[in-house]
Amino acid sequence: MDALVRDCHKLSKHQTASTQKAISALDTAIKQLEQVHSQLPIIGESACKESLEKAKEQLDSTHIIASEQLKELYGNVSKYGKHVEKTFKMDLSFVSESKAFEDKKDILAQSILLHFLREGDFETGNSFAKEAGLELPYETKAQFEEMYNTVSAIRSPEHNLIPALTWTVQNREKLESHGVSLEFMLHRLRFLQLVEQGNTIEALGYARKWFPRFGRTQDATEDGDVVMAEDEQPNYNAETAGRVAMTHATHSQLEEIEHLMGIFIYARRLDSSPYAGQFIAQRWEDGAHAFASAFCTLLGLSSSSPLSVTIGAGARALPIVCKVSGLLRDKRVEWSQQNELAVEVPLPDDMRFHSVFACPVSKEQATPENPPMMMPCGHVVCKASLDKLAKGVRPGAIASGRFKCPYCPGMSSLADAKRVHF
Repeated sequence: MDALVRDCHKLSKHQTASTQKAISALDTAIKQLEQVHSQLPIIGESACKESLEKAKEQLDSTHIIASEQLKELYGNVSKYGKHVEKTFKMDLSFVSESKAFEDKKDILAQSILLHFLREGDFETGNSFAKEAGLELPYETKAQFEEMYNTVSAIRSPEHNLIPALTWTVQNREKLESHGVSLEFMLHRLRFLQLVEQGNTIEALGYARKWFPRFGRTQDATEDGDVVMAEDEQPNYNAETAGRVAMTHATHSQLEEIEHLMGIFIYARRLDSSPYAGQFIAQRWEDGAHAFASAFCTLLGLSSSSPLSVTIGAGARALPIVCKVSGLLRDKRVEWSQQNELAVEVPLPDDMRFHSVFACPVSKEQATPENPPMMMPCGHVVCKASLDKLAKGVRPGAIASGRFKCPYCPGMSSLADAKRVHF
């Protein structure tokens, strides 16, 4: 794969150089023709004929240069295409023949539409909804427009956090009920932004206004606001910054606030300070992603686009499935299971959403038709294995229909087993 990437970069550079040579030759020919055209009324017939012959020679030379550049470029593109085909020797015909989505076309269309809306491509989303015959409620579109505009403001060169902070404060109770801790993250970003801009006094004021609800003091009102007497109001300096910025919150947030308050000591040399890692560019992308995830959570949607996750998992699984499919085809063996893969596909944790039970007896994954069943002893096997255990009992042995658990001395029966839901 690395070789393909390197060759692609080489091809791109060659295309740029080839185009520049062809354009330069064309510009020279155009200038030659313009010069002859401007001299026609002035020079004589013989001189004009000579100039036209020179222009024709220039055109012929330009044609040869352009043709050679195109021929060389097409040759390199053809070689790269063969390199790609050689690298990816996969027969994808079986993927197009899959019947997995035959009865799920509406769900697939909805996933595609939601993906367009989540990405802010509303024009494409509208066109797709019309062609697919889907209804696009105005309220849904307006909500995604608000999300996309807010995310775009965070990612903009100005890194405007005001819309995100406003929305977060307005939906504070809903976010807390879902266990989403977005507000402190955004206030932290804003605080660091003010410090980076050199507005230390404003940053201290911002910390005093917003950090108290995430810390802890002795005197707090019922709603968590800090109460101070006039003579207790601290001066804005680095020594008191940590004291005024702590009130009601988790210990992890309290420790983070205490750590942040030390930043004022290094305000004039942030790049060489212990806080330099707090100002990496990735923090804005992380903030935008966190806001989008929280917004989707309140809409009852997953934090990541289902279509993106599906395509990502499919791209990881495709090479493995193609290889196994080829081996089975060569050995003239067919995989009989319709709802599971022939091999396990390793996926990262962010692509794992549901627990999968594999029967310890048959080694097969559980399905709705073959669910996991728990025996009175607590061990779990699939229903098909349970049926085989029950049928394997000899008539008259111990008790009719009863069998021994494969993993302990406990006795069980089909009537005693209960279905397990993950």
